[in-house]
Amino acid sequence: MNFQTMSKQRKMILIAAAVGVISMFLPWVSFLGFSVSGMHGSGIFVFLCFVAAGALVLMGDQTTSLNQTNWMIALIAGGVAALIMVINFFDAASSGLLGIGFYGALIASLAIIAFAFMFRTAGASLQSGFDSLKGDLERKMHSTNTTTTNVTGTTTTVSKPTTDEPTRPTA
Repeated sequence: MNFQTMSKQRKMILIAAAVGVISMFLPWVSFLGFSVSGMHGSGIFVFLCFVAAGALVLMGDQTTSLNQTNWMIALIAGGVAALIMVINFFDAASSGLLGIGFYGALIASLAIIAFAFMFRTAGASLQSGFDSLKGDLERKMHSTNTTTTNVTGTTTTVSKPTTDEPTRPTA
């Protein structure tokens, strides 16, 4: 991985995800010298969303923007993290005890969404992202295992569905 040749979209999402991961270990709540990090309760799920967004950026060709499926997954990961953070903000904002880690994670989750969307490939839309994600899931669910055997000059291809049911080979 060369950070300098990485696409702008990937760089920005990776930076936001890294800030989010670091924020998880900083104080989320501070009271009378006692502080609690974000690595408990729903914070663990937010942490996993940051890790997923960062991992998606590191997959594939780093010189290009994310493909439709990975772009959609990054948006979803950022959106889920942002939703949890906003809910937690409204739950705890009245106490005024929120720490720097909480605000860092909130900003990082919103930044993942913003950077993924602002630097998307031309023609990418939410509809095309959902269609790509749906198509990839359908292909994985309906894929078959194919085995080719060559016996004395005759090639036989046997397709086996992904289920465990016994089937008869076709020649």
